[in-house]
Amino acid sequence: MAKLRMFVSKNLVTIVMVPSLIGLHYAWDSLQRNKALVSEEERKDLPIIIAAKALWKRVAGEQDASQD
Repeated sequence: MAKLRMFVSKNLVTIVMVPSLIGLHYAWDSLQRNKALVSEEERKDLPIIIAAKALWKRVAGEQDASQD
């Protein structure tokens, strides 16, 4: 029991934040899919996907420029 208490006290921020981030992304996606709230033209990807695409373009762009 003491080991569990120590684990929780050391990792409390992670234990709280990871499920919170997952819940926020799920809520964002649910709101974006609701046709009554967001039209087809206004829909956006999840923020994490937008960031991943931007990062990939940046990394791929730098690799393409270095190959020339």
